Amino acid sequence: MRNVLDMPLVGRVLRSAWLWRGLRLLCLAVLVWMIAAGWHHRGIPGVAVPDPLMYTNLATHLFWVWWIMGVVFVALLFGRLWCAVCPLGWVNGLATRLGLQRPLPAWLNNFIPVTLALLGVQLAVYFLAIHRFPDLTARLLALMLMLALACGLVFRGHAFCRLLCPAGAVFGLYARLAPWQLRVGSLDICASCADQACVSGGRVWRRLALGPALLYWHGRRKDCPVDLVPAQMTDSAACTLCLHCVHNCGNDNLILGRRPWLGDLGRTRLSASETLFFLVLLGLLTVNFTKVYPDLRHLLWAAPEQAAILLGWQSSGFYLLAAPWAALLLPLLLMLPGYLVWRLSDLRMSVQPPPAVGDTLPEPQADPGFWNRLGHLALPLVPLVLTVHIILAAVKINTKGSLLPLVLHDPSGVKSYLAMNVVHSLPTPGLLMSLDLLKWLIAALLVAGTAVSILSIRPCLAALPAAVSRRGFAAGVLTTLALLAGLYGTTILRWLFIR
Repeated sequence: MRNVLDMPLVGRVLRSAWLWRGLRLLCLAVLVWMIAAGWHHRGIPGVAVPDPLMYTNLATHLFWVWWIMGVVFVALLFGRLWCAVCPLGWVNGLATRLGLQRPLPAWLNNFIPVTLALLGVQLAVYFLAIHRFPDLTARLLALMLMLALACGLVFRGHAFCRLLCPAGAVFGLYARLAPWQLRVGSLDICASCADQACVSGGRVWRRLALGPALLYWHGRRKDCPVDLVPAQMTDSAACTLCLHCVHNCGNDNLILGRRPWLGDLGRTRLSASETLFFLVLLGLLTVNFTKVYPDLRHLLWAAPEQAAILLGWQSSGFYLLAAPWAALLLPLLLMLPGYLVWRLSDLRMSVQPPPAVGDTLPEPQADPGFWNRLGHLALPLVPLVLTVHIILAAVKINTKGSLLPLVLHDPSGVKSYLAMNVVHSLPTPGLLMSLDLLKWLIAALLVAGTAVSILSIRPCLAALPAAVSRRGFAAGVLTTLALLAGLYGTTILRWLFIR
């Protein structure tokens, strides 16, 4: 693996802490600009449309089109690289220097809080339609900024990223596939290192020289925001590529370089709480993907709709049922056939003589359990889930991305909307790519994602317990893949090819 950090120009730039500070400061300035542009804007007086600024205002356009959707392309290529420049994580890290630096309680150190945060955002979309109104989007961004600051003042590390940032958890899943990783060059050098300066975060003297002038001050090294020890890293799911360890290492023993795709699949299964997050992500992506196919959409939503009718609830009551259905029950049903295939494949029947009186029966082999099996089944599905996310992002950006120049010229979006839809002095920007070309691109992406998931079965066999059936696992994954690929493929066929 070639070390990018040793390349003459690129390595020097990446090693510069000022580069990352500048990028984080720029992203923070954009975030504040988005909040300011959307804070007092909801509708336009005299315009009957309830959400005219949905895609023309800076806050809603950048957040819901380019950030929520567009950043998935960064995750595909570089894993959690966005976390290295995220302004929320930076504010969280700056606040820890002044805060109490309490360790995160063990009962919070899992994926359940961030799963609840993702569900909370989805409920806000259902009930408040925050994605349609700039003022609500701006308040959501301001709330996230305040929560990042509050978490930093109480806990050490990037507690906000672990507890309340669904994007970080999503990137952790996709980072297992990305072709870049940060690893140590020699484990022997790390074993002989006494102070572990790469992660210790201790006090150091810093020196600034300008000609004959010298300035010394007592500073503090930045420790790892997610408490990783480079020598103990086995995958890239948690590494944010902040390069703090690179800046701190006195032995120049860190390597940043390319690796094969799917490099971390099969190293370990998903934990129970991360499996829960995966199910929620799978459910939300699936219902958003299939909403363009009316018949399939009605079929998927039939259960909560009928339950709301039986209970006599109105539309708000339906949303209360729709959220757990879409986020948990539906993905569990989609995973259940594959789980049953794998589980039934472990059944063994043989003819044996009855035990004699006094004989001790052998102990049954311990079963991994329901959530452990789901964690194994979920790993090969990550490439397909990433593909679905990419398709949704491509469609959204293709449809609304052409509005970006207007949004940058008129952050409020009022003048742009009036010029396009009332005065008609400005033509509405069209698609970035024609539908005839886009449909084949989307179909190719789905086929490629399904094929990569099939290829992922083999490396994932290495993480399986010895007592379970390998063939049953492969059959279970193929069953789930066939169900999901059929669901998504039917939607694409009906949506783009049969119009």
